[in-house]
Formats: sequence, structure tokens, C-alpha cells
Amino acid sequence: MIASPKPLYLALALLPLLGACAADEPEASEAPATAAAPAPPIFEGDPAWPNVPADHEWGQVIGIAADSRGHVWTSSRSQIQEWDPQGNLVQSWDASGPDGNWRVIHGLFIDHNDFVWTNARESNLTLKFTREGQHVLTIGRLDETGGSNDTSLMGRPAEIWVDPADNEVFVADGYGNRRVIVFNGETGEYLRHWGAYGEVPDDEYERDLTSPEPSRQLRTPHGIVGSRDGLIYVADRANNRIQVFRQSGEFVTEKVLRPLCAPEGQPAVPGCAREAAFSLGFSPDAEQTWLYVADGGSHVIVVLRRSDLEKVAEFAGPGTGVGQLGRPHNLAVDPQGNIFVAEAAGPWIHTAAGDSVQAGFRAQKFAVGGIQP
Repeated sequence: MIASPKPLYLALALLPLLGACAADEPEASEAPATAAAPAPPIFEGDPAWPNVPADHEWGQVIGIAADSRGHVWTSSRSQIQEWDPQGNLVQSWDASGPDGNWRVIHGLFIDHNDFVWTNARESNLTLKFTREGQHVLTIGRLDETGGSNDTSLMGRPAEIWVDPADNEVFVADGYGNRRVIVFNGETGEYLRHWGAYGEVPDDEYERDLTSPEPSRQLRTPHGIVGSRDGLIYVADRANNRIQVFRQSGEFVTEKVLRPLCAPEGQPAVPGCAREAAFSLGFSPDAEQTWLYVADGGSHVIVVLRRSDLEKVAEFAGPGTGVGQLGRPHNLAVDPQGNIFVAEAAGPWIHTAAGDSVQAGFRAQKFAVGGIQP
């Protein structure tokens, strides 16, 4: 484990007091004022995105990605859709395979060569397509799984990230297995895998729910993204945490997003959640200053400062209106810094008229800096 990063910014509160004594100090002690810590970006739901065709019907949206052109891709009802920056539908194609038996198309990533990666989650497959929908590579075997240490079979994989430097494919293999697994993006060759804290995954492990000790195993590793400085961030969904690794699998640090709720019969835990960290994305600045987390249990987007993983903001909340969320399941950030969220089946919302409607079942844009006139 490496040491936690040093704080980037110093408090300014004492500067006026120090200035009053400056005349008594040697000239060499005078130092320039430290810049104030930057505030996190502000986001606003965009009612104009996407421009949904009249014949288009969302199901659960369980995959979303943004490419280098600013186009956004979504996965719903086993269809992959491409939307332009204005939210117009560019194309839609079927990702359920030649026999239609690749089930639950889940997670999306558009790599540096414009290949589209996704998972047939319930079929235990990781899939690679061209931008036009031609299937070019399958990792795993249909309806077969072999546990968290099998090097050829998948276990209900969730999300994918591809490193543009060496074309390595990192998969959060997490609905059935408890690991991150890495492949060659050209050949599909197995390269390595690891579990929580960079250790060997153990499918027999059961956490003591009455113990305050964190789980030694991943529990539904769901979201995954890599940073420019060579780190892999994993959204360990059922453990409510983010774990950070080097690309080799060496553990770096972790952040608990919300405490786990106590077992039935135990004292309640304030601010707890049963599932919190679903999906991850970075701000597009050079330092990738902000880490965005889709909290599907609380129906919000959490903003962390990447340097120390401290929470600095959150926005949205449960609902069906613009800027509200129903089970934010996947998250993507475009080159301009806008956040796009895939909403699965969310909570039931009671309207002012006394009706009930289930939130979710859509993709939504949160414009960075607010909606421009």
C-alpha cells in the first residue's frame, strides 16, 4: 500500500493574522498566498437531451458510455444506441448475438480504436463490436462460469474499461464473481486478476455482518475506470466502497461512500446504505480532479476529490423529473465534462395527484455549469 496523497491546498484563514506581524519578520519569510481550493463543478439536468424518437421505448438502461467525439452510447433491451451531442439518435443495433441468446446486455465502453465493449451479463460473456455493430471478439463461454479464479470463464460481468496505452481490457467481473480480470484487447488472452486489497479472490468467504471490520472480498464489483496516472478505480457496490489499485493489481487505498446498514435486530446505523457505489467517472481536466460516483441506492451522484477521495458534493435525488434520478446504474463523462447517467428500475414515486410512478427507465444528461441559453 502506498501512503495516502498529501493535501493539495492550505487553509487561508490565518493569513490576515500573519500579515499583521509581517513588519517584524525577515523579508525572506514572506511567501505568496496559496490559491484557494477549486470548487467542484455545478451540474443541471438537461430537459432537451436526448431527443427520443416517437417509436423508441426505454427499458432499464444499464449501460452508458461517451466517446471521443462527444457521442453517447446507451444499452437498453439488448439494443445499443448511439446519440450525437445534441441528443439525436444516430443508430441502433442488436447486441443479443446471432441466435438472440446473449442475455442482459450490461455496461458499455468505447475504446481508443472505436470498438464498442459490453457484457452479456446473464450469459457470462464479455463482447467486442465495431462501431457499426459487427461482433469481433467474445471472452468467456456461453452460460458457463468457473468461479473467481478461473482464467477463461466469466461470472456475470458488469463494466469494462480499456487502457489506450497498451490495449488491456479491465473487467469488473462482479455479479457472480468477486474480482477484476484483465485481458489483451486484441486477442482476448487472459493476463491477470485480483480481488479486494489486491488479494486472491475467495468465493467461500463470508463476512461477519456484526463485525466493524471491512469485507476482505469484493461484493458485486460493478463499476470500473482507469485514470491517466495508471490507477484503476473499482466501485465495490454491495460494500458501499471504492477501491483503488495500480494496473498490476497492487492495492492503493479505499473510500467507504456510506456505512453499511446493520443486520436486522442490530442498532440502526445513521446514513447507512445497502448498495451505494455503482459506477464511476472522472472530470476531463488534465489532473482528473473530480471523481463522480453513481450512488444507485440513494439516487444521487456523489462528487469526490480524487487526490484524497474526500466527498465535496452530491446532487440529484429520487424522482422522475429533470435532474432527479431513479437508480443511477451507470455513469459516463463526455470530453466537455457533462455527466450522462443510465437509470435502471428506480423507486416508486408518489405524485401530488396521488398517483404512483416508478422512477428510472431512461438516460439523462447533467450539463456541466448549467444549461446554456
